[in-house]
Amino acid sequence: MRTRTIVLLVAVALCLLLAPTASAEQFGGTGTIWAKGAGLAILRGDDEIEIHAHGVGVVWVKAAETLEASGRGHKWEVPSGNATLFWGWSGTIQASGQNIAVWMTGGLIEFTASGTGRVYLRGRGRYEINGQEGFWSPTGEVISLDAVAVTQ
Repeated sequence: MRTRTIVLLVAVALCLLLAPTASAEQFGGTGTIWAKGAGLAILRGDDEIEIHAHGVGVVWVKAAETLEASGRGHKWEVPSGNATLFWGWSGTIQASGQNIAVWMTGGLIEFTASGTGRVYLRGRGRYEINGQEGFWSPTGEVISLDAVAVTQ
């Protein structure tokens, strides 16, 4: 069972490494988001992000210029991929960079991000962008960091 989990995580990481990245000009507006929920959250843009991990999920960070993590759990730096994968992590992860990509999935996701970009939220939870509250969509929704919804 443990071997299957590791193989699955490696496969997910490799797929994500091959995903194309976009420049910040293609992203939404500038602002700050706080979100907490269960499901999937994807951030892309020029960001600073702080993730409060509760040990019940997977966090993948690509293209971070700075990355600091404190806590306990599993951390794997993808060779030659400029990416780091955390699973079962309980603690804090802080990352920043240009054209950064962060994927989080799990039963309890909580993060704060500031910068230029947008976020995709799918699942159940709530978020606040620049003082405006909203709820995660069960079918998924892309939201600009200036709180203007973007269609997929």
